[in-house]
Amino acid sequence: MSTIVNSADEFNKLLKKYPKMAIDFKAVWCGPCKLISPAFEGHAKAQKEALKADNTEAKDDIIFVTIDVDEVPEIAQKYNITAMPTFKFLVNGKEVDELIGANKGSLETKVKSLI
Repeated sequence: MSTIVNSADEFNKLLKKYPKMAIDFKAVWCGPCKLISPAFEGHAKAQKEALKADNTEAKDDIIFVTIDVDEVPEIAQKYNITAMPTFKFLVNGKEVDELIGANKGSLETKVKSLI
């Protein structure tokens, strides 16, 4: 499961702790968000399972987070979120990739390139 971020302070702490971050910006009222959310959660779960299985290729340097744009609008504004779902991929606090929309294939490609 991804980590649900409920405040800007919580987000900033995670950003400092993890070199890599995959962010799902969504809203509870967003239909496409509901369709792609299981795919994002699946990637988060797969990463955690790889770590538990002591997979030597898996690294504990990435976190998957979910942000409701209505609950934490300051983070959505910081990353210029204008459509949902939007996925942002960060390395050392800097955005390296983005996906707007509910395209599972593109999401998988971008997550794999981040990991």
